[in-house]
Amino acid sequence: MAQHRPLQGRQNRTDRAAAGHGPRHERRLLSALKTHLPIGKLVHATDGQHDRKRSGVHLIDRTTWDHTDLPDPLGARQEPGPFWITEPTLRLLQRCASLDLCDTPVIHESWTSGCTEALLEKLRRGLAAAREHAIAGGDELATEYIKMMYSKFVSTIGESTSNTEMRRPDWMHIIRSQAFANLWLKAHKAHTAGLTVVEMKGTDELHLIGDWQSLWNEGRGLAEVKAKHTYSLGGVK
Repeated sequence: MAQHRPLQGRQNRTDRAAAGHGPRHERRLLSALKTHLPIGKLVHATDGQHDRKRSGVHLIDRTTWDHTDLPDPLGARQEPGPFWITEPTLRLLQRCASLDLCDTPVIHESWTSGCTEALLEKLRRGLAAAREHAIAGGDELATEYIKMMYSKFVSTIGESTSNTEMRRPDWMHIIRSQAFANLWLKAHKAHTAGLTVVEMKGTDELHLIGDWQSLWNEGRGLAEVKAKHTYSLGGVK
């Protein structure tokens, strides 16, 4: 019976589909800090245009997804639409449209502001360097503490009594959506290379059939993946 491994990604996946918790989620969030974040107040628009120099949330119709061998970029949504999505999900759908995987999403209205990918870059690099140092030194306590730092940051920048200095729920949802988008791109890379994509779980597990080592190095680095376990289809995961 065919065997496949769930891979624990450390590179860069969710909208609604990835609002899970746990250490694997936290590591994926670190890479997702590099995303297009709106800088100022979100401004409403109904012209249906997408300006790539801006970021925010968009009301779109559901795009048809007819590919059983690739996960739907909209995750596990059941609503017929229209519904609100964040910037990373819109850009992912546009990329899928350019690959002829779906139609270009139709935007009904948006709330956006001028954006930058560099807003949290110093924080991301600092946490990544600290994590790498802790792993190299075998300091698991420090490694886990660093994971909690960026997980807590993302979870409290929305509406949280634990962080009264910053209230940007749009940032929180955008970062989580970027984590989903990043893992989806891994799934597409694997699919393009001839591997079978079984499922995506949370923001860091990609279940595959095939030689994944030909695509990624195994390890704990941000650009590496870690094999969780091997199981038979129809068996216990």
